[in-house]
Order: sequence, then C-alpha cells, then structure tokens
Amino acid sequence: MSKQNIFNLIALAINMAGAYMMYHYTPKISSQLFLYTDAETESKRKRDAYKNKMVRIGMLLLFIGFLLQSIALFID
Repeated sequence: MSKQNIFNLIALAINMAGAYMMYHYTPKISSQLFLYTDAETESKRKRDAYKNKMVRIGMLLLFIGFLLQSIALFID
C-alpha cells in the first residue's frame, strides 16, 4: 500500500469520526416551550455547552481529514 493510500485511509477515518460527532452531538431543535427551575436550566446549559464543544471537535476532525487528503495528493 502506498503512502498516498495510507494518508487517504487515515483521513477518511478521521472524516468519518468528525461527521459522526457532528451528527450525534448536534442539539435537537424543538418548538415546544418548557418552564424549568434554575437547577434544570443550569444542567441544560451545561449539556448544551458540552454538545457544542463536541460539534466543534467534530468540525476540527473534518478539517484535519481534509488537510491530510490534500497532503496525500502531493505524496509520491
């Protein structure tokens, strides 16, 4: 297996991981209205902050995978 194929394979695996993270951790959007206590609001805020962080990490993984695939184009 050539170096180019190895780079592409690693990049595809990283891209798949990033796409899964972005899909899995994207906050669900609902048009329903709920009234929460302060404790519930804080726990929901923490959960949403965690999900947003995971989506950002997924986007970073996609970017890294893209860079690796771009590098693989120039490897002989």
